[in-house]
Amino acid sequence: MKNILKYLTVLYVEDDDEVRQNLTDTISNMVKKVYSASNVEDALDIYDEIKPDIIFTDIDMPGRNGLELVREIREEDSTTPIVVLTAYKTEKFLMEAVSLHLESYIIKPISYQDLKEALFNCSEKLLERNRFEIVFQNGSKYNLHTNIFTNKNKEIEKLQNKEKLLLETLIEFKNELVFYDIIEENVWEGDSLNKGTLKVIVGKLRQKIGKTSIINENEQGYRLLI
Repeated sequence: MKNILKYLTVLYVEDDDEVRQNLTDTISNMVKKVYSASNVEDALDIYDEIKPDIIFTDIDMPGRNGLELVREIREEDSTTPIVVLTAYKTEKFLMEAVSLHLESYIIKPISYQDLKEALFNCSEKLLERNRFEIVFQNGSKYNLHTNIFTNKNKEIEKLQNKEKLLLETLIEFKNELVFYDIIEENVWEGDSLNKGTLKVIVGKLRQKIGKTSIINENEQGYRLLI
């Protein structure tokens, strides 16, 4: 699950500035990126723009509370795992949590272990919903959990080690420019990057996932378009 977490984005909603900063820092060490908001309105704006993989939200906030946020999201999205953070554990709350299809809830004060278990549970749900299968422009697919590549003819095709490492690195930063130093660190694993070899690997991947799926930008690095 630790390998899966590095691909995930999290929206964290909390009105207490100090708590929000501390938990954002903690969660950031486990996932790709954390987007934080201090109120429901900002959280909905971020949700609409980013479509995070997982949502953590406090319940008790001034104005609209966390359950109102969840209700609005659930009107159009029934699958994104949502975890609520609360100081209460009443029967009324538990019944409402069930009706909103929450993944889980964490009773404050929140520990590192609580957060880690919640993230792992959400990751398992995302796996069950096949959210880690990346579909490329030509219809080929790569499963980040099983590391299986399926070509456009729906045949399983083996990737060479550097092909796999480069593809996973580009997926981790999909639609973003991945600079050469990151590629060197992730793909060359301690050796110096060879740009000639890199171009050959990129060419092979383009043949597998689509010629326009990977672009080079100003000789700074590569970007995977999904």
